[in-house]
Amino acid sequence: MKKMFMSLLLVAATMNVMAALSFTAKMELKLTSSTGEDCTVQLVQSDELTQEVNTYWAEMNMEGRKVALYAWNNSTEYQKFFVNSLDNLFLGFITDGGTSFTISASQVGGTETLYLKDTQTGITYTIADGTVLTFDAANTTDNARFQLTTVAPAPATPEICHRYGKLEVRGSNGMTVQVLNLDGTATSVADTDITTDAEVDIDLDELTPGQQYLVKWNGKELIIQM
Repeated sequence: MKKMFMSLLLVAATMNVMAALSFTAKMELKLTSSTGEDCTVQLVQSDELTQEVNTYWAEMNMEGRKVALYAWNNSTEYQKFFVNSLDNLFLGFITDGGTSFTISASQVGGTETLYLKDTQTGITYTIADGTVLTFDAANTTDNARFQLTTVAPAPATPEICHRYGKLEVRGSNGMTVQVLNLDGTATSVADTDITTDAEVDIDLDELTPGQQYLVKWNGKELIIQM
C-alpha cells in the first residue's frame, strides 16, 4: 500500500512538472525492422528542469524489447526523453539478430536544423518531417549508435579508387563522375550522378583491357589503366 501511495505521489508530481514545462521542440523517431518489430522514441526539448519527468518515464521503457531505439543519458534508456537541448544527444539501438532497419522521423519541431549521425557508418542525415533512413545491423546493443546534433557536418572529401575492375567512390554526395577516353570523348560508361555519401561502385567491365582512361569529378582528374 505504501509503495502504491508513493507511486501515485510520483505520478502526481510528474504531471505537475509536465504542466509547468515550456516545450520548444519535439521529435518522434520510429524504428522498424525487416522482420516486423518496431519501436518509437520521443524527444522533447524544454528550458525547464526535466529530471522529475524523466524519472517517471524511466519506469515505463525497455523490458522485453528485442528491437529498440532509445535516448541514453549514460545510465538509463528512455522511450520518451525530456532534455534542455537536443544538441549532442546520443540514441542507443538494440537488436537480437541481424536484419535491416528503417528509421522514420515525424513531429519535428523547433527552429534549429537537426542532424542525425550514424556513428557506425559515419553518414549524417538532415532530420525533418518525413525523413527516412535505412541501415543494417547484426546482434548488438549500442548505447551510442546515433548522435543527434545541431551542427552541420563538414562536406565530405570525395575519394575515388580504381580496383577490381571498378571505381569505388566515397564521400561524394552531389557530384558527377565521368569516365572518358584520354582525348575527352565519351566511353560506353555513362556519367554517374552520385546522391549519397556512402560508397558507390561504378562498373568498368565494358572498357577495353590494357587501355588508359580519364576519370573526371568535381574539377579533378584521374588516369586509370584497365
